[in-house]
Amino acid sequence: MSETTADPRSAVAPEPRRRRGHGSGAHTETAPRQTHVTALDGLRGLAVLGVVLFHTGQLPFGWLGVPMFFALSGHFITRTLLGHQELTRAERARNFFRNRLLRLAPLYFLFVAVLTVLAAVGYGDGTITRDLPYLWTWTWNLSAMGHGFQSSPLVLYAHLWSLGVEVQLYVVWALLALFLPRRWFVRAVIALALAGPLLRWGLWLFLEATGYPVEALQPMVVYSSPVSYLDVFAIGACTALPEVRRRLTGVARAAVALFAVVTVVEVVRGFAAGSGFRRDLGYPIIFAEHYDWVWKYSVTALFFGALVHFAGREGRWQRMLSARPLARIGLISYGIYLVHVPLLGRLLEVHHTTPSGWTPADLGIAALTVVGAYLLAELSYRFVETPFLRLKKGSLAQHITAGPDRPATSVGSL
Repeated sequence: MSETTADPRSAVAPEPRRRRGHGSGAHTETAPRQTHVTALDGLRGLAVLGVVLFHTGQLPFGWLGVPMFFALSGHFITRTLLGHQELTRAERARNFFRNRLLRLAPLYFLFVAVLTVLAAVGYGDGTITRDLPYLWTWTWNLSAMGHGFQSSPLVLYAHLWSLGVEVQLYVVWALLALFLPRRWFVRAVIALALAGPLLRWGLWLFLEATGYPVEALQPMVVYSSPVSYLDVFAIGACTALPEVRRRLTGVARAAVALFAVVTVVEVVRGFAAGSGFRRDLGYPIIFAEHYDWVWKYSVTALFFGALVHFAGREGRWQRMLSARPLARIGLISYGIYLVHVPLLGRLLEVHHTTPSGWTPADLGIAALTVVGAYLLAELSYRFVETPFLRLKKGSLAQHITAGPDRPATSVGSL
């Protein structure tokens, strides 16, 4: 939830790569040019707004913004790992992990440090203390397998599971990109993009074989596992590979059509079952029925990959997504994502309520959450994140202010 990139014409413009030794497996391939596409910031802005509105009860399918982030991360991380081929493998690995820590760690660990202080003074009746080992190690998502994902009654940090997934996928991707020859990396990416249903089915069978104690929580384990998002990450990566991207337009259109058909079918099923219009459009946060956890993640993954692909192509969609307010929200989306849940929790405590619909009170809390999270994220971006971003090396350029047709002042992004 932290990356940015771009080129006014395409998400990745190829540039020649120097000839390397036989061990690299790449003699004439191209490497991604480090450019910035403002429209992808806008896409990230839509994703984070969807998540915020989901948590405030206004947009029941807004949680889909999280896998949208994973598709974007797959795109950006692939570009970063395949760039700077003039460096040795060790130098690329060192730069990559250093840059990732500089981007994610300062604000994240500041957040967890505050949680640690709250635990030390007894806030949360031991709940925070129980979860701190997971939170400090970016493994909060894996707690679902450790203790059945005992969700905290505190509206503070349940959303941090997705940052654990993201960091874990970074490690997997770095191993693949740095140690596989280019041609084998491309094949591995395509295989993972297609293997999502099999991976999720395998995880489910593993839970059953190991006697996972609570069957009702198996969909939650699938939901919070990095295994379930390898395909969306890989599909995002495909949009950053020149040898794959040139063939993606037809596939992307088919993916959009598939998503539309599934959505219409789900809405019609809702009416046929007598439950009326489904506000979640058939995408509840946990896919627990009819083997939805096997195939629905793939439907959404293909759709998000299509969005990333089209956002990187010159045209009406790119111009719309490049709108300055939306791109700015996307630029500071990491901070918005981190702070909006505790902010919402405090607002709910003050009003002694829970998000339930579109009542005036609910809409007021949602508006306060969006505005408050935006303002806090602006402060965190300026005073906490940007000083560390300037320390990054060999990364894609991240523009502090930019329009769709001109460059702007930049700091390191990836």
